[in-house]
Amino acid sequence: MTRPLPHPDRDSAPWWDALARHELLLQRCRACGAWRFPPRAICNRCASFDVEWAPISGRGTVASWVVNHHPFSDEFTTPYAVVTVRLDEQDDMLVIGSYRGDVAGIRAGLPVRASFDDAAPGVTLLSWESDLRSVESE
Repeated sequence: MTRPLPHPDRDSAPWWDALARHELLLQRCRACGAWRFPPRAICNRCASFDVEWAPISGRGTVASWVVNHHPFSDEFTTPYAVVTVRLDEQDDMLVIGSYRGDVAGIRAGLPVRASFDDAAPGVTLLSWESDLRSVESE
């Protein structure tokens, strides 16, 4: 068994293309300014179809997480954590990704920053890692 990889569609292809370039872009509604994820054709706040892809800081805080102790394939070392991150750009914007680091250190509110996992040729996945250094320097 190999690591499962994404299958981009019409709405998500720009997301995956940006990750492959190690860029973090999200959809933003041009009508009301709301960020949205996952990518979709219509704004869930104002129902506009007018959208742009814009860069974000790649910083946020852990809102929730799950630690997998069962290896789903040989590609995953256990324990393997998946975090839901509340982005700095918008309080209700949550983005999911794997966690790089000691899973014992994950906690709600942990500052994190985006990183990139080149999973296969042309395929990059979003990961998150602790960003405690930025908090200590403030």
